[in-house]
Amino acid sequence: MQQGMLSSLLLTLFLALGVPQAMATQMTPERVELWRQSDHMQVKVAELLQYVVEDNIDTLNFSLERLAFPQQEVARYLLLQKLEQQDVLLTPKMAIFVENQKAMIPTYQVLERGDGYEFTTPAFNYPAIASRLLKRWQQDQSTLDFVMKAERQELDLQLWLTGGSVYQNQTRERLLMRELDSLSPMAIQGLTSQFTDEAVVSWLPSAEVVVRLAQVSEDPEMYKLLWLMKANLHSENELIRLGRVADEFAVKQIMLAAKNPQLNELAIKQLVGIKPMSNEVQEYLIAKMGSNDEVSFVARQLVEQGYSGWLAELANSDKRVKSHDILNVLSQ
Repeated sequence: MQQGMLSSLLLTLFLALGVPQAMATQMTPERVELWRQSDHMQVKVAELLQYVVEDNIDTLNFSLERLAFPQQEVARYLLLQKLEQQDVLLTPKMAIFVENQKAMIPTYQVLERGDGYEFTTPAFNYPAIASRLLKRWQQDQSTLDFVMKAERQELDLQLWLTGGSVYQNQTRERLLMRELDSLSPMAIQGLTSQFTDEAVVSWLPSAEVVVRLAQVSEDPEMYKLLWLMKANLHSENELIRLGRVADEFAVKQIMLAAKNPQLNELAIKQLVGIKPMSNEVQEYLIAKMGSNDEVSFVARQLVEQGYSGWLAELANSDKRVKSHDILNVLSQ
């Protein structure tokens, strides 16, 4: 009898303490969807969202904790989903709230069955949404810090791009390339001058970063550094981009890039492909065809672009070119 009374007492305490809420409880997918679409829950979440707007985190927590289960878990899920969908900017206090949601363990689970397997997933996976929100918030903070330091001329690129772990440095490179367009001309000049104002450049970032700095700044000195670097996919892609732009500045840079032996042939291809061909480009290519080493390659590119008639005329009338080599190419 005493044992039965003890069992009843333990059961009462078990229920009163809410232990079942700390344990996984199965819910059907249909029931989950009903909760997610519930008009009552949508109204409640709108109320909670107002506390977020007011940055009233104490009232937000109190209102959530007053809800019974599963409403409380549904509300946490729908609230964080709204914050993610609406790109709500998190205040420091709100970031702490979201971090607390990330640390919670969802109570309700959905059993997923497949061909010979089954597994459970959270019915209302608000920790996963919280994790994404925090990651975005951290990125926003990093972006703001980068922009402010660049605008104040306080950003030491070498220290900033090499001072962390490999992952941090790569993340900062991506941030710089993504946000460079948003900086003022003065801020961009402040960044490029860290390389262009040095008599001897002791350090350069990756070619991808140098390309981005050159593109945004359109600084001839920044392009000069790029063309002096060992050629790679990024410098080659920049040459191709310049060939599509084909304005006076782009043409000038393509000619300068050709001084790099590794970029020479690609640069010639880009120049020959720009139509109509300017007098400046014509004179440049004529000079190239005065070289034993380059005449055949340049002539072949011109033939491919439909300039055979012009080449024949040059071979017969312009003593600056290697006529014999041009005629050999034309006869092939």
